[in-house]
Amino acid sequence: MRRRLFLVFLPLFAAGCASAVYDSLERRGVDSKTVLEGRVREAREDALAAASKLDVASAALAAAKGLEGASLARQIDAARAGAQDAAVAAQDVRLSADTVGASGARYFRKWEEEIALYDTAAERDAAADRLKSQAAAHKRLGGALGAASLRLSPALTLLNEEVAALRRNPTSGVLVKSRADRIDAAGASAGEASAALREAAAEADRFLMNLR
Repeated sequence: MRRRLFLVFLPLFAAGCASAVYDSLERRGVDSKTVLEGRVREAREDALAAASKLDVASAALAAAKGLEGASLARQIDAARAGAQDAAVAAQDVRLSADTVGASGARYFRKWEEEIALYDTAAERDAAADRLKSQAAAHKRLGGALGAASLRLSPALTLLNEEVAALRRNPTSGVLVKSRADRIDAAGASAGEASAALREAAAEADRFLMNLR
């Protein structure tokens, strides 16, 4: 919701905005680790919010089955609103993934520079091992966010296609019945995307534990 006004510009400027925000925080003296932690927590929240909104949209569409008349029309409107909310939440997830990547790259680069300043080889080796572990956890988080993002597009497409089809005759229970299999397929796709988003949120928790 907090980024709703910027959705039109996200495909072109998401990565640049992530860098600009990070650089601004750095100029204000915010530690790179603190920035990364904040970005990861935000990504976790966005992933869970998107999963919840997908679940709501899918449930609203599924609830149209068996209805007709005015009740059906109201339910289709609810499904349409749910799909729109899910689309906005999906944009939040994609932007969060970009900011996690940008802040992570800076954090690890700074730590690599600091390792060279350690006094002993033992200290440098221990720090390098810690860095390697955190970098691997960060990579897993990025992969989980990417996988969730990939599932979002087809899920949203299917939900929107079914809503659009039902809105052509929004009081027809016969139409709903004829599209029951497609409605179920849209729900299954939304469920897969929701599960991927929750896994990304869990990966964020694991990374934050590793970062401590």
